[in-house]
Amino acid sequence: MPPLRRNDSGRPVPNRRRQAQLAMAEAEARKRHQQMKKPKPSRYDDDDKKPTPLLLRILSILGVILLCFVLGYLGTSWVVDFLNKKLLLKPENRIENQEDLSNFEESERRQAARNAIMSGGNVQQISLNLYHVKDNSITETRKNFLALTREDNIRDAVNEIIELSGVPNADKIKLLHVFRNDETAFLDMPGQFASALNSMGKQKSLLLITGIVRTMQENFSPISQVRFLIDSKTPGREGIVDLSSVWKLPKKS
Repeated sequence: MPPLRRNDSGRPVPNRRRQAQLAMAEAEARKRHQQMKKPKPSRYDDDDKKPTPLLLRILSILGVILLCFVLGYLGTSWVVDFLNKKLLLKPENRIENQEDLSNFEESERRQAARNAIMSGGNVQQISLNLYHVKDNSITETRKNFLALTREDNIRDAVNEIIELSGVPNADKIKLLHVFRNDETAFLDMPGQFASALNSMGKQKSLLLITGIVRTMQENFSPISQVRFLIDSKTPGREGIVDLSSVWKLPKKS
């Protein structure tokens, strides 16, 4: 190592390289000192990195829970309704609507009649002339029924006419209720009846209505006219046949 140079006072004089190293060291020390004085950056300084407010997070969680509940409820209801329609979960003799009530009443009447026949009881019968649609015309058919109340015999006659006329989905179209007011018979039909008329076309629909009215006039005096109801309500004039009017035919001479 070369000897240090000394000035006139005898103190050592560092060379230029040594002075440069000392200057760099001092600059580095000042830089570190300044960095230590600066406050540390907060993790919340950047707006994009700020956490979601607590209230907003709570509302989001509640919204997700509510959505899941609604979807689960609707999904469960749909599945139960589907299974009920397929008769997979529906208990026997459970009545949920007017169609079920009508079918139940008819089943009870049939069962009572069968029990009377099997027990050897005196079961009376009634013979009715039915007018139904066949080959685009009205055909007369005579058929025997159990002698029940007049309303029950009207129900049996109308249901049989619908079957004989080949009405679409006839097994689902059953007369719900029968009301009488002097010469007027009120026939309460299900909504499927109006839909079936539209699908049959105007000519066949008019023949079917005519056959029902003719059957009422000839078999159930003093009935001379018929008013149709749909699901216990007065129907409008929409549809291929106007069911809102009173239907009456001239009596046979």
